[in-house]
Amino acid sequence: MLDTLVTMLKPWSTMYGDSTLLSVGLTFAHLGAMMIGGGMAIGADRTVLNAGMVSSVDARRSLAAAVGDVHRPVVLALVVSLVTGLLQLSADLEALAVNRIMWVKIGLLVLLTVNGLLMVRDERGLRASPEITRWLSALRLRAVISVVLWLSIVLAGVGLLQG
Repeated sequence: MLDTLVTMLKPWSTMYGDSTLLSVGLTFAHLGAMMIGGGMAIGADRTVLNAGMVSSVDARRSLAAAVGDVHRPVVLALVVSLVTGLLQLSADLEALAVNRIMWVKIGLLVLLTVNGLLMVRDERGLRASPEITRWLSALRLRAVISVVLWLSIVLAGVGLLQG
């Protein structure tokens, strides 16, 4: 099956390999999207981690809104990174499909996505529920996990560059 896919993608692989502009452009889009998405996400995570106990409804809503406003651009950046990553993968499928680091990076991206969905749930809970401590504690845990996952994805990306 891998051989069939490699054969089907040969024209794309050849075009990608022969065009420095295409290769550099896709790599820039991929890394730029990760940098913007990760930077925004880690900034929001920092806001959560630095927030004291928010007891008033207004402070709670303000914190949840500040963090929640970041999700749309972060998701957009992840989509750009996913598409450009898939294009890069398909250009060198034969080598990358069997690369363990590639699969670790994909797994980390799945975990990051799940964590992001759980953060959205926790933000909604923080806005609506009287159980402030529960939701804020959950959101803080998700923020720590988010930072670790973003940095782990960068590490996996560097590992891929090293071959």
